[in-house]
Amino acid sequence: MATRKIVRFGENDSLFGVLHLPENEIKCGLAVCAPFGEEAKSAYRAFYEFADMAASRGLLTFRFDYFGTGNSAGGFEEFCPERARLDIPAAIELLRANGAQDLGLLGLGIGGSLACEVAAEQKLDALVLWQPVVSGEQFHKLNIKRQLVRQMLTHGKAKGAATAGELIDLDGYPLRKSTAGQLKQLDLLRCTNLQAERVLLVQISHSQTLAADLKAFAEACSPPPETAVVVCEPFWQRIGFVDCGEVYEKTLEWLEENGSEEENRE
Repeated sequence: MATRKIVRFGENDSLFGVLHLPENEIKCGLAVCAPFGEEAKSAYRAFYEFADMAASRGLLTFRFDYFGTGNSAGGFEEFCPERARLDIPAAIELLRANGAQDLGLLGLGIGGSLACEVAAEQKLDALVLWQPVVSGEQFHKLNIKRQLVRQMLTHGKAKGAATAGELIDLDGYPLRKSTAGQLKQLDLLRCTNLQAERVLLVQISHSQTLAADLKAFAEACSPPPETAVVVCEPFWQRIGFVDCGEVYEKTLEWLEENGSEEENRE
């Protein structure tokens, strides 16, 4: 079983994270970038399981909370993509400080989008994208649509997105209107010149065919990512148990292959 270590890091130790430590030599370091809001809550178990499994196979794995989320400092209304893009490099530095030489990011949903933006500016050895959000505008519309559906089921009619001054209720979380604007501006088709040595794009859905938006992103990327399609329920949008074993295994096999190539070059 992996050893876990709680850490505070970032400016004024304002960020919270958990390191999953390998028992033996560290092969590489991997920071895990969570999705947003309710999706982060639903993905918690999967990230926990994956981090333990990765650590058991030699990867120093780091789960962390963005500023304004989880156990990090700040109220939830203070979360915003601009700040999160600063939190991710701080997580990378934490991995480096704990002995990882080869460094990578794994992101899911909006976390994948943010990881991709960081990888466009900072060199990485590996970048893994689990079902990243290609269009922030579409992501925002989908969340509003879900909220309206819940209102219909609960009250018999859709009341529209709840607002309170400068805050809006997005999927049960208070969000500044400016933050909603930043989310809507996310566009991976404008973020295709990646500084990662290798990139893995994983579609996690009921379909065996790569979705049009992910395909367009993959075709526009430089370097072009390797792609994998895993038929699995979108666990970050579910309350019940979802077996994510194939997602974990495909990812770890790819990361281990990456490590083998590095050793051969040496």
